[in-house]
Amino acid sequence: MSRTIIIGDVHGCIDELVHLLEVVSVEKKDRLIFIGDLINKGPNSLAVWQLFKELGAESVLGNHELAVLEASKGAGSKQGGIYEQMAREFGEVFEAFLKDIARWPLYIKEKDFLAVHAGKVPKKRLKESSAAELCNIRTWDGKGQNLQNSSNPPWYKCVDYDRPIIFGHWAAKLGVFDVPGFCGLDTGCVYGNELSAVILPEFEVRSVKARKRYCQID
Repeated sequence: MSRTIIIGDVHGCIDELVHLLEVVSVEKKDRLIFIGDLINKGPNSLAVWQLFKELGAESVLGNHELAVLEASKGAGSKQGGIYEQMAREFGEVFEAFLKDIARWPLYIKEKDFLAVHAGKVPKKRLKESSAAELCNIRTWDGKGQNLQNSSNPPWYKCVDYDRPIIFGHWAAKLGVFDVPGFCGLDTGCVYGNELSAVILPEFEVRSVKARKRYCQID
């Protein structure tokens, strides 16, 4: 039986990604989905993207890819930030990378799961939610004005949904987060912790240890 394998935030950690793919024994018949944030912070974003393309995988848009896209469209400076860094690392294939991530959806909704980078906005339809919301939400203030305030409850405590939500984005607080109805996969590989995946339909979580700490957690 074919499986759906959903992988958490990679952030350029190519060695750990190769190891995780070996651990889950990925096969051609498997559906492979990334939860976004394939790039930035880690050692080799280009190699991660190239492997992603070779695998014929899918991904939802993460906040780091969103930041590159926004800068490419003139929203903010291209100098000294993630856009300049990724342009330098990707070199002659940077334009192909931009075209690719521009096609990534904000979420993948199937009958047995919803995959989204950061989370679902409470009391709001997915189609009505912005890219900034779906790629960045962590907490809920009841109005949607501040999605990052740690004094407010986590978004998942304010959501009642009809299928499991699989997400990433929140390594600092959650790590592996597996409770009924929710599965968080940002286990902080780039910060020296683990890279994780969930295998459907069993909802089995598998993880591999990071080889090193590549950067400090915010």
